[in-house]
Amino acid sequence: MAEAEVRLLDIAAIEQQVFTRWDITGHQVNRHLLSMELTGTPDVVVDHLTFPPGFVHHMHRHPHADMVIIPVSGSVQFLGESGDPVEVSPGHVLLIPRGNWHEISNVGAVDSQVLHFFSGVGSVDDIGYEPYGGQPETSGSLQHTKGSSACA
Repeated sequence: MAEAEVRLLDIAAIEQQVFTRWDITGHQVNRHLLSMELTGTPDVVVDHLTFPPGFVHHMHRHPHADMVIIPVSGSVQFLGESGDPVEVSPGHVLLIPRGNWHEISNVGAVDSQVLHFFSGVGSVDDIGYEPYGGQPETSGSLQHTKGSSACA
């Protein structure tokens, strides 16, 4: 396997994609930064995500990847299976190990921007996805096109 090249990415120069799906209230704006396909990184997927006020990615889990969220601006609310909400703001790092139920929302009045990592996979297609309650989604897939995925 060839080594990936060293690169400096300008986040503002990366194309934005507005994403909606059946398990999201509102929408999110994705900028895909790192993946096997984009940058040759086989064990990490990184996105810059913007969550407008009112955004909710409802309770779900990822069985095949650990997830890390680092707020850049604004804050997000993390809700785990315990039901106790936690505010995550710039200066915090939220680690959600694979298999843990989680819901991410923006309950604030301004956009929240985060760096969002999946470790242990090279593609968002490999993270695994299970909505809360074990109900399989009707389509059988995450319904995303290449480069446009829900990540939270």
